[in-house]
Amino acid sequence: MSAEELNLADELFEDIKYQEAFDLLNKLSEPNVVEVQWRLARAMFFVSKQTTNSDEKAKFVREAFEYAKKAVELDANNFGANKWYGAILSEKSNLDGITERIKQLENVKKHFTIAKDISPEDPGILHMLGQFNFKLSEVNWVTRKLINSVASNPPKASFEEALECFEKAESLKPGFYSQNWLYLGKTFLALKQKDKASEWLEKAATVEIRSEDDRVCREEASQALKQL
Repeated sequence: MSAEELNLADELFEDIKYQEAFDLLNKLSEPNVVEVQWRLARAMFFVSKQTTNSDEKAKFVREAFEYAKKAVELDANNFGANKWYGAILSEKSNLDGITERIKQLENVKKHFTIAKDISPEDPGILHMLGQFNFKLSEVNWVTRKLINSVASNPPKASFEEALECFEKAESLKPGFYSQNWLYLGKTFLALKQKDKASEWLEKAATVEIRSEDDRVCREEASQALKQL
């Protein structure tokens, strides 16, 4: 394994060539190192986003989780390992049912927080924490009651905390991720600041579609704008 090979895998990933990135990483002579394992997890996770087949998607997510789990086992203090373990655990727990989803909330936040502490200027982890805070803040009272009864130490969150994450991520790297625009719009909407919500949703609704995340972004933003 060389730095050049890892850089090439990163370039393929940034070019939305997720399967190619995965295949390259899978062929490396030294795959059992943390920097390869979390990249394998990330690539497979994004492969899962590209399919509409629910069985395939679940299979890819679970495969991605195994790579992420191994990465954390190899180095519990690695930024990429914690970042992607948290993200993929969140998705995997969705597949395992509401009770498991709730049980893993604390664990997801723990790994996101470790990653943020290691690299506080990374816009990606800030966005992930923002989404975590947003989704936890928007649950209804029935789900909230269930969270408090199932989770051993239920995490707290607010739309204000979510907004802080999204705004900081955007300030660090403007336009780095279409979903950050979408969630800025959704968060301002939740905070009843319609003018600011409209500004970000307009941007999200016209983003160039290069990936499934971009398609979802445009679709959700367009729907939200119709309801303003």
